[in-house]
This record gives sequence, structure tokens and C-alpha cells, in this order.
Amino acid sequence: MAEIYAISDDLLMPENLALEYAREILECGVKFFQFRSKKAVKNERLASEILNLCEKFGAKFIVNDDVKFAKKIGANAVHLGKEDEGIKEAFEILGKNAYVGVSCYNDISLAINAAKNGASYVAFGSVFVSPTKPNAPKCDLEVVREAKQILNLPVCVIGGINERNIGSLSYANPDFIAIISAIYKDGTIKENIKNLQKLVKIF
Repeated sequence: MAEIYAISDDLLMPENLALEYAREILECGVKFFQFRSKKAVKNERLASEILNLCEKFGAKFIVNDDVKFAKKIGANAVHLGKEDEGIKEAFEILGKNAYVGVSCYNDISLAINAAKNGASYVAFGSVFVSPTKPNAPKCDLEVVREAKQILNLPVCVIGGINERNIGSLSYANPDFIAIISAIYKDGTIKENIKNLQKLVKIF
């Protein structure tokens, strides 16, 4: 069964509620949590607290984009885009046992290259129109399906995924389903995640 991969957001997960929200997410059994902050100065204390919470729940804490920030707070997992530090550099900074995810957008060749360089997983998207990144390039589920057939590492999908369209992802059979907006809708975190998990179970 595909795993829900939760991602934080500066607006949808405000700092005064972030720790509470993270706990609710983890209490639902979510095993992948990405700390995604676009602020010029990231909240080191908050990130460290969520990292500790993830460790308590046996979940992977993944820092978006910033390898040096991950190193600073003691995290060994990062998610990289094509503009971020390279995969090899991430391993050099975080150690050979680092967990490194890579955005491949809609390009299987990027995924093949990431796999050759030791990536832990690859991500494709936006599979639907994303409220978080409305201008993100679209990725057809056929690309994800093909990636699943040729790659020997987990495949993640991201972009505009919610309770109305998550069922259609079964065609591509992803390993991880990364979600932002649909998790925080109406502030009912646990209810949202449990609904999404129920829908994933019928894949």
C-alpha cells in the first residue's frame, strides 16, 4: 500500500500550531514528514522539535532543499530539486547513510540519473493542478507508471492530490503520495489524513 508523505507549509502550518499539527499527523501513522519552509531564515528550534517528534514516532524527517540546514539540526534526510545541492554533495555533507529524495518533475531521465547517483527515492509531479505550486509542470500518470516499471527504488507522486482524485493514482501504483493542502484543510488534520488513508487502502 502507498504511504502518505506529509509536507509542511509556512502558511497552512503556522509556527504556533506546527508542533501540534506534526503530532496529529504522526499519530495517524504517517511515516514520512517533510519540513518545507521557504522563509529566508528557517526556524531551527521548531525543525529540531519536529525532528525529535518524528524520531519518537519512528517516522522519517526530511528537510526540503537545504542540506546544510539538515546537517545543522542533525537530520540525515533531504529532498532535492534540480536547483539544490547535488545528490553526491548531499551524501558528502550528511554521510553515506543519508536518505536523499529527488524531484524529477515529468522527466524519467532525471529519475534514472538520480538512481545511478544513489537517490533513496524519486518524486514526480505535479500530477494534478497544485494549489501550492500552480505553475508547476504537469506530469502524466503514464510517466509515473513507466518509472515504477524500470526503477528499483521508491517512486513518489506530488501535486494537487486530495480525497477527490487520490483514487486515480492506483493506475500508477506509487510508493509514496506526497500531500500538502489536503492535509490541513479546515484544520481537521486527523480526519483529513484518515480519509486519505482509507482511499489509499482500496488501491
